[in-house]
Formats: sequence, C-alpha cells, structure tokens
Amino acid sequence: MMRRLADRGWKITLVLTTGGGALEPLVDPRVRIVRLRPYAAGATFKAARGLRDTLAALPDLVAYGIARIIGGLRATLLWRHRFTAAVTLLQGADTRLIFRTRSERRFHWIRNDLAHLDDKRRIVDRIARADAGLDGYICVSRAARDSLVASLPCTADKAHVVHNLVDASDMREQSQREGDPFPDRRGEEHRIVTVCRLSDTAKALFRLADICAALRDEGHVFRWFVLGDGPDKERLRARIEALDLKDILILPGRTQNPFPWYMHADLVAMVSYFEGLSGVINEAKIIGAPVLATRVSGVDEQLIHGVSGWIVDNTRDAIFEGLERLLADPDTLAKLRTVGLAPAILDDEAKLDALEALFLGTSGKAVT
Repeated sequence: MMRRLADRGWKITLVLTTGGGALEPLVDPRVRIVRLRPYAAGATFKAARGLRDTLAALPDLVAYGIARIIGGLRATLLWRHRFTAAVTLLQGADTRLIFRTRSERRFHWIRNDLAHLDDKRRIVDRIARADAGLDGYICVSRAARDSLVASLPCTADKAHVVHNLVDASDMREQSQREGDPFPDRRGEEHRIVTVCRLSDTAKALFRLADICAALRDEGHVFRWFVLGDGPDKERLRARIEALDLKDILILPGRTQNPFPWYMHADLVAMVSYFEGLSGVINEAKIIGAPVLATRVSGVDEQLIHGVSGWIVDNTRDAIFEGLERLLADPDTLAKLRTVGLAPAILDDEAKLDALEALFLGTSGKAVT
C-alpha cells in the first residue's frame, strides 16, 4: 500500500514503535521511517525470575528506559512536520501518537472482527476515547466494519470498508520465480499448506495438529506444511512430537515468497479461529489454489462455497469432515482451482482511489 501510494506522489512517513523488525528491509525506500525506540529492550528483565536473574537483567531495564526516553523525544519532534493525514495502522495500537502530529485528518484502521479478540474491551475503550478526534475508520472487510459499529454505534457514519491491496500481477510473478518448494511426493499423498503466524490464540494451531492426527488415524495419506514463525512455535513442535506427527505435520519456517507453495499445493487450509479479511485466502485464490476455510469474518466476501472455495463451520469436527471430503474427492479439488475473487477485492486502483478520497476529505459518506 505504501509503495502504491508513493507511486501516486504521496510522501509517506512510517512511524515504528521499535526499530529492527524483520519486515523493515521490505519497506519501499521512498518511505521515511521514524523509529521511536531505536532497539528492542526490556524483554529479558520482564522474563527474569529470582534475584540473580533480575540483577543480571538490570542493564536490559536501563536500555529499555533509555529507549523510552529517546522514543518520547522523537515523537515530540514529529510536530515539526505537517501531514495531510495520520493513520493508526494497528487497531490495538495507542492512537495518542497521531494526535501529537499536525494532521488535517486522522484515521484508525480496523483489521479484525472485534467480537473475537481477547482484548476487545481494551481496544473498544481506546477507540471510544479517541473517537471525537478521529475523522474515520478504515475497515478491511464488511464484517470488521459491522463488528466496530456493533461495539460502538457512534462510529457508523465514519466507518469505511476498503479491502487490503493484493497486487495480483506481482503475486503471480512471484509464484513463477521458484520451482516446486515441496519435498518429493510420497506415493499418492496430498500436500496441504497453511501460511500463518504461529500463534494459537488466533490461528488455532493446536486444533490443527489434533485434526492432522485424526486424518492420519482414518488412513488419509498426506503431509501438512505450516509456513511461518511466531510465539507458539516450540509449543507446536512439542504437540507434534506428542502426537507422533513429525513426518506428517511439517514446519518449514517463515518464507518471504509463499506463492510457489500455493501454486504446487493440492489444498490451502485456512483454519483460524478469527480473521479480519484473510490475506492467505486472497493470495491463494489469486494463484488459483483450492482453499478450505473456516467461517471467519470476511470469508463470505472472498469465497463462494463449492465454487471458489470450501467454507466450513469453525469447529474441529466441521474442519475434519471438510478435509476428509476434499481429500477423497479429486473432482471437487480440481473444480476449486479458480480465482473467483470479487472485483472489490481485486481492484487495487479503486481501493487506492477510496483511500485518497478519505485522506483528502472528499469521500463523503461512509463506504459500506
């Protein structure tokens, strides 16, 4: 999105709470990056247990304090610049920073169905406190917008739906950059792929492992590859060991190019507990991969059940039954190899037009 806006002549400043993130090198060089805290610190002190560990972690606490002071000073310096629009990009982030900038308009991005978040109350309270000073909310799906309005009816006239940009041509080009990333197929096995952050809270990883074991016990021949990294990686590894799945449920790690995986997979499975608008579904369908997805917010805006994807209820049994059906039905799997995304999701130029209209204050009523 930042790259495409820069192509249209926008000068963009990206403010990061902490510098050094893995995705930083991917940011377009035309984007000015302000790192409030120049480095990550404090985690070692927070995790310390016992007097010896606490004393040993004191330098980390001092580094954290210094980083916070630097962050405060850098945030104050943002006042020197005048912005057309200031946006809080993460719905759980503190909105106070955008009110410390000289901006003509201020927005808050809503990326999930608020009803399913563990910290919903904290996020809703924070949005409510900021609402009077916000010019609008940019929601990645109708379901995300509906959840916001249900939680805070006062936001209805300011809540706009603008789907995430997808850049379909670039995705298709990336899918051709590499060959088949899977190991050699073992006999008639099916190859299932899931791409996600390895966090059980949203992505239902432990349930995924249990379903994998149940499919194996029913005699299905497959390997399930879960691409990504995250806080529950080691716990998932332990679950895989406990269920004796090490040759069936594979963790290849994080990849910057999942598109060859989508292209060569027999099935892409998105089995999260909740999403805002699943980027994995968009990516897989643009490549033309068959997709099984749990019924999460936004999925009905992306897939037509039985035509462009297979939608199942968000329960262990429903996911298991859906996978059993597809693994045993090659004709249906072949039928699902189609793009089939709605024009509203595919049309990036229309999304950029909508964003520009919001930032410039020319959009009128909320886009629903």
